[in-house]
Amino acid sequence: MKLFRHGEMGVERPGVWTEDRGHLDVSGFTADFDEAFFADGGIAGLRDWLGDGIPQADKPRQIDPICTRFGAPLARPSKIVGVGLNYRDHVAETGSSLPAEPKIFMKATSAMCGVRDAVVLPRGSEHTDYEVELAVVIGKRARYLDAEQAIDHIAGYTICIDYSEREWQKNRSGQFVKGKSSDTFAPMGPYLVPADEIDPSDLRLRLAVNGEPRQDSTTAEMIFDVPTIVASISEYMTLLPGDVITTGTPSGVGLGYDPPKFLREGDVVEYSIEGIGEGRQVVVPYALD
Repeated sequence: MKLFRHGEMGVERPGVWTEDRGHLDVSGFTADFDEAFFADGGIAGLRDWLGDGIPQADKPRQIDPICTRFGAPLARPSKIVGVGLNYRDHVAETGSSLPAEPKIFMKATSAMCGVRDAVVLPRGSEHTDYEVELAVVIGKRARYLDAEQAIDHIAGYTICIDYSEREWQKNRSGQFVKGKSSDTFAPMGPYLVPADEIDPSDLRLRLAVNGEPRQDSTTAEMIFDVPTIVASISEYMTLLPGDVITTGTPSGVGLGYDPPKFLREGDVVEYSIEGIGEGRQVVVPYALD
């Protein structure tokens, strides 16, 4: 089972893909995949609802995945927490030192969009970069966890591209959030895979720009694994159901090339994570509403 949300931006409806039934609208079960859904054990409840025979009045309608827009697979969470420098090869390409514990930053939830939506270059940006990342979705309130406990607090996994304006990230008072939070800088999806249906320890991540392979690695190369990351962050803040944690990116980011390969208008960014799905985005310039 994979969760997704479909429809126009801001009014997406919840959906589920299953191998035997395809893509289904499940608005008859829940209004959205939001904090309340995850807090109430929504994934387990949704499985039961699909398996026990759905009332005729709530019967899901089929969704055409080719013709519909896929939004982020969960409603806007209370927060997005990013982890930086979590792949050894990425640490090397940035000239940094290996971190002693997960390095974290915040990313605005207003940056969320779908993995087929356009990437909008911020006004004045010349250094917009890409980072394909496995994203963790929290399933229940988490505070002061150890790594073993953390596993039971994860609802599932999705893809997030951590787009970053490097000049703003590095040189605007050293505040990562400025370079991480522009609109469309956190596409997620297309699916959220429940935690009990995927092993996050060795998933292949790939990203290409205009058909040129840029990133190709696996989550086995992470410095800190998923349980360690969740437990560490829970030391510093309460994680709420539906919160998202991005777990870092491998080498091959635009900043790592000589000269750097930052994104430009018209570029096509394609990416995937094994077992979750794939995305394709076109880079467009900022325009006034």
